[in-house]
Amino acid sequence: MKKIFLLLFAAVGLMTALSSCSDDDFNEKYPDPSKTTTVGVPQVFTGIMHNGNRWMNPTYWRYYTQSTTSGCFSGVIGNSNGRGRFRGASEGYFNIRWQDYYKMLTQYRLLEYNYDNMNETEKPANEIFYLLGRTLVEAQLHEVLSIWGDVPYKGAGTLWMTGDYDAAKQAVAYDDDVDLYRMILDDLKAVGDYFASGNVNAAGLSSLARQDISCAKGSAEMWQRYVNSLRLRIALHLATNGDLTGEARNAIAEILNNPSKYPLIENNNHNMGVDGETSTDDYNYGKGIAQALAGRSEGSGSQAMLDAMNVPANGIPDENTDPRIAAIYDCNPDGEYVAYDNSLTDAQISDIASAKDAEYKERGIPYCNYYCYIDTIAMAGWATYQGNANLNGIWISAAEVALSKAEAYLMGYGVGADAAKAKQFFIDGVALSNEYYWDMKIGSSLAKDGNDSYNGYRRLEVPVYDDFIAYANKIWQPTQECIATQLWLNFGFMNELEAWNVTRRTGYPNVKFMRDNQQSDYPTPPHRLPYPSDELNFNSTNVQNAIKTNYSESTGYYTKLFWAKENYYSLFN
Repeated sequence: MKKIFLLLFAAVGLMTALSSCSDDDFNEKYPDPSKTTTVGVPQVFTGIMHNGNRWMNPTYWRYYTQSTTSGCFSGVIGNSNGRGRFRGASEGYFNIRWQDYYKMLTQYRLLEYNYDNMNETEKPANEIFYLLGRTLVEAQLHEVLSIWGDVPYKGAGTLWMTGDYDAAKQAVAYDDDVDLYRMILDDLKAVGDYFASGNVNAAGLSSLARQDISCAKGSAEMWQRYVNSLRLRIALHLATNGDLTGEARNAIAEILNNPSKYPLIENNNHNMGVDGETSTDDYNYGKGIAQALAGRSEGSGSQAMLDAMNVPANGIPDENTDPRIAAIYDCNPDGEYVAYDNSLTDAQISDIASAKDAEYKERGIPYCNYYCYIDTIAMAGWATYQGNANLNGIWISAAEVALSKAEAYLMGYGVGADAAKAKQFFIDGVALSNEYYWDMKIGSSLAKDGNDSYNGYRRLEVPVYDDFIAYANKIWQPTQECIATQLWLNFGFMNELEAWNVTRRTGYPNVKFMRDNQQSDYPTPPHRLPYPSDELNFNSTNVQNAIKTNYSESTGYYTKLFWAKENYYSLFN
């Protein structure tokens, strides 16, 4: 009887989670539950991936929500000093982000239950789905922890097992973020060891190839590199400040001292994520990003980004400017890269743009921007829904891994401090990041010869890899600021939350903001976001206990997380 109930629940859960998938490829991976008698562990694994898509990949929801919060707070997205800028998108967006994570977690609880209740002969072929499903859920748990701090996890996602609402409410008490991060590090090590053993079940791998919607397409090597690289990301996140520096640095040491046992993402062919495609809107990332931007301010360049790319004060790139500049931003018709001046008011910033717009029209240039904007070919698209059909989701890149190794060796995080190794990994990281952004632009479905920008009116000049290496050598300095700034820049608009994590953890780059005197409750950038309305309404006892335990002030907005610096930005006087 219990087995019948489980199968019925799995069918309903997968039908709800996957109803928007309609093309043949997805139908093969997600069989219609009404036409099948069982929903197995491999199929639930695919359901986990699909449920995580909205926040793991460059979708409309993720981009809009992050660009108005972590993108703004980290300084990778420009802001024009509008009222309420440090409050971000409406609370409803954060609430949906919370809801979506727990939908994903509930799918994992179903997979976990099915796996635990298999007979021992079935488990070897399904173990890889159990381990990778847990890995994806914990990768998103890291993001949730870095937004809110303590969250329910160990008892969450279990209501479907018993239908006992009161018991489920007791189970979703808030877990300590330190304990959860310790669990994540331990679990990722276990998965890394599983792959390193060389005993991955052949039948499981064959099934993974059918169910895997990531760019790995069932490759054990790519998943292995991703798992180890994720462990490195989270270990570095915890290695600078707080209660887990020792454990985090030990993890870094184990990874970096055993490269054959724990291989990492080393080049852009290893980059892990999901390839975009146009047969379903869920994975048509270019269309979603074009919708999210559509000329709105969330695509604006920032002065902090221009400074990090060594753009001169006049806005005209010179021989010292980062080669990524023309792959990241559209310039204005005069070839200038200009960002909002955050020492000015919103009205002053707008007046400057209006005056330039009038000037351009007099010159016969009707459609353009004075302020630099995310590149229309690579990322932003040229109109609503008219985006780069080849835009892919990226979870972890080779550039991030190289720059993470550079910081670990420079700072001596678990390994002996070695400036020479740090420099080499830094050069690799900067070059790989340049290559990634240029590949995204050149490989765009919108790429064209000649004029390479829909709004910038400039000719395409593509640098070569030697240019990337030369630039990296030129900017190298043996400081955490130098490396962290490049790590932040590499995340950029592709992963604004991780960019915010870098600034909160290291204080670099030090982004400068104007205080919002029109919004007394949220006048400056926060350290975290407040718990969402669903928790306040439906899990009030547990969330109020978490607030009482963790918040040093009423909103939580200005209570730092344990792994972060006391302050990570500065203010104009």
